Amino acid sequence: MPGPSHVSTAARFLFHTGVVGYMLHSYASIASVIGKALEAEYGGDLQFLTVVGMITATIAMGLSAINDLMPFPALHGAKRLVALAAMPVEITISAIYWPLILLAPQLMLPPDLAAAPEADITAASADAPLVFLPLWMDLGLHAVPAMALVIDFFVFERKYRPPMSDKVALAVAGLFTAGYATWVEHCAAINGHFPYPFLTMMSFPDRVKVYAGSAVFALLVFRGLNALHK
Repeated sequence: MPGPSHVSTAARFLFHTGVVGYMLHSYASIASVIGKALEAEYGGDLQFLTVVGMITATIAMGLSAINDLMPFPALHGAKRLVALAAMPVEITISAIYWPLILLAPQLMLPPDLAAAPEADITAASADAPLVFLPLWMDLGLHAVPAMALVIDFFVFERKYRPPMSDKVALAVAGLFTAGYATWVEHCAAINGHFPYPFLTMMSFPDRVKVYAGSAVFALLVFRGLNALHK
């Protein structure tokens, strides 16, 4: 099978580096919008699944860019393993975020403490001013990672085969979910609230259902996309 042409290599590299640049710029700009809300918060912005997922996606795209210039089987294998976690997680983030942000933003966004210092960050009040992100930043955090990973998968990658597509995918979904759930519960125990108001409003059993449901959704998304891949 012939190797990629210089043009296709350049196109892949530009795509991967462009995505990484956009995501990192969006992430670096978070502080200017929600920095006040996160002051003195244990865990900082790493409490947010959005940020954890975006970091994972950035690593996957970054490894892809390096592999574009210096193809190496071990490097490509590492990228595929990271992408195996990042792609379904990012799609799950987008699937949760956009319906809530459009229909019930008070369940997703923290109150704007700069505009209303007396606001209770633990409250999900429809009357409290909320921290909305600029659209370009919102897309960079909650849409571009998922879209870029799907494009990368279908255009530049081959489908996953067993054991990666079954046992490894199941293990990755379980470990990622358990890791984030443990981390966010730990942060909430110290901060007195969760980064997402809808989690603060829930009982522990209900949050467990959300964590488990998200893991199952992510796994089904991966299996569906992998089945569609030629």
